[in-house]
Amino acid sequence: MNALGTRLVNTCESERALVTIRQVAQEAGVSVGTVSRVLNNKPGVSEKTRQHVLAVADELGYAVLRRSPLSASTVTHLGLLNRPTGEALPANPFYADVFYGVEQVCHEFHINLSYSSLDIVNGHLRSLPPLLNDERIRGMVLMGAMDRGVVESVADAAQLPVVLVDNCFGNCPWDAVMTDNARGASIAAEHLISHGHRYITLLGGPDHPSIVERRAGYEEALRRHDLAPTVVESTGLDIADGERAVVDLLRQAPETTAIMCSNDSQAIGALRKLQELGYSVPDDFSLVGFDDIQLAQFTSPPLTTMRVDRRALGQVAAQLLLGRISAPDRQPVKTIVGVELVERGSVCAPRTHRITSLA
Repeated sequence: MNALGTRLVNTCESERALVTIRQVAQEAGVSVGTVSRVLNNKPGVSEKTRQHVLAVADELGYAVLRRSPLSASTVTHLGLLNRPTGEALPANPFYADVFYGVEQVCHEFHINLSYSSLDIVNGHLRSLPPLLNDERIRGMVLMGAMDRGVVESVADAAQLPVVLVDNCFGNCPWDAVMTDNARGASIAAEHLISHGHRYITLLGGPDHPSIVERRAGYEEALRRHDLAPTVVESTGLDIADGERAVVDLLRQAPETTAIMCSNDSQAIGALRKLQELGYSVPDDFSLVGFDDIQLAQFTSPPLTTMRVDRRALGQVAAQLLLGRISAPDRQPVKTIVGVELVERGSVCAPRTHRITSLA
């Protein structure tokens, strides 16, 4: 099944059958762009072709949503979809605040907001959420890192304006809101370098756009000072991932005096494991996180980190979405939300004593 442009056509006992916009185009003998113009009721298609495409779509079971023309002034309902995070959205230390930012804008403009998680397994969208069949919804916020094919599937199925949060691609055709990740990681690295650190190791993370940008910022900052970047890979960003990664660091790079983490949860895990193994932060290892989640200020010592205005991410996304509804043909916009260094107690000058590394 092609990952592009999925649409729910019926529900079987075991799974939902999906039809793609590409299949409609292939069967009708026209381009994907022509099918999209027909389904969105846009000009540039002859009436004969329009009726032919609609007939083929109907024959294949591709349900065409009959929505009225869009304008921001008449929007009463928006939707928000997020990638699965392994926990309920209100409990997620990052995306709960992003959601609240979207909700604030909706409240200001008296707009209802519907929410659902996407059914993504191993990077692939297994089925479409029923939310996409709600004809009241006039635009979608897609929150969190997800593959381009997943975004294309959702955007095609919704046939609505889409804005991405904490996710972007090269030549991205959708509006997107991102954190200033590369600059933030560069600032964090410069902060450690200014304290005298020369052996700074990054705990890496999954191949998400934000994490990739943070790694690039770290590497660029170290190379500016003729320092060698060292990355200990981690497959995840949770506390347990930080614990595992810091054990690998102690084995692979015991000369490290400062540790940068891809996010705060990972840093909290690293802090906990270091202390469990008898090391002191910051006397043995300085430690820096990223995001400034609420828990970061309550660790011992409190965590130095890069503050991300997560509510602003959501607010800007909602505002971009309303703007896109008003001007559907404008060029895609990528908005960067700035970050700032929050200095707490987890950084000091590099140790001068030897440490006992793990075998």
